[in-house]
Amino acid sequence: DFRGHGDSDWKKDSLYNYSENLIDVQNVIEHYFKKPIYLLGHSMGGGMAARYAGLFPEKIKLLVCLEGFSGLQPQEVERNRLREWLMTTSRRNGRTTTNPAERKKNMTFEEAKNKLSLIYGKLPKEKIDFLIPGLVRQTEDGFYKWKNDPNLKTSSPIPFPPELSRKLWSEITSPVLIFLGRQTHIRPKNLEEILSHFKNVELHEVDHAGHNMHHEKPEFLIEIMDEFFKKNGGYRLDYLYSSSL
Repeated sequence: DFRGHGDSDWKKDSLYNYSENLIDVQNVIEHYFKKPIYLLGHSMGGGMAARYAGLFPEKIKLLVCLEGFSGLQPQEVERNRLREWLMTTSRRNGRTTTNPAERKKNMTFEEAKNKLSLIYGKLPKEKIDFLIPGLVRQTEDGFYKWKNDPNLKTSSPIPFPPELSRKLWSEITSPVLIFLGRQTHIRPKNLEEILSHFKNVELHEVDHAGHNMHHEKPEFLIEIMDEFFKKNGGYRLDYLYSSSL
């Protein structure tokens, strides 16, 4: 889990930076893997995976990105985002708690499930029941909080340099598979231009799915990845699952 996500701790200063994500990915890969790997990421993780693959193409055998390319905004959009972040942060200076345990409101378990049902409106109840334990943590008073730090959405106002992103994509030597949900709310407007920087890329748009397509259409993703792996000399997913067990 990235810093501030999942079971990782929240930072006391509430400030997160993409460079830290790259450090964490590098540390994990250097420690656990001696041969080229399959690298898969979703959303921010997809963006980080694509950039890492351009920094260390020799370490990546196959790359799969479930979106992750919405961060390339026009400069005026980035200017306004940075301006708003500075104004908001300066207004709350001295009044914002630095105690991670106090940065989110308590919920009952049922309230958390109901909120998740609103976020994932297309998912059946049994999938919500399956997902929710991994997304919340119980507090000492018996209530629940979301695991991800709310400051993740506002604490990194300076974007990864757009031209550097394009340069890194062009350095990737492995085959690349990109998924986009047709109903995603963060579809890049310059998708064709983004794809033009990859040497060997395959795009699949997922019908009846939004940004979290891996929850909404997992069977479709597995089918396409199976074909992608076989075509590019990799293992089938069912083999990988049985090997990990």
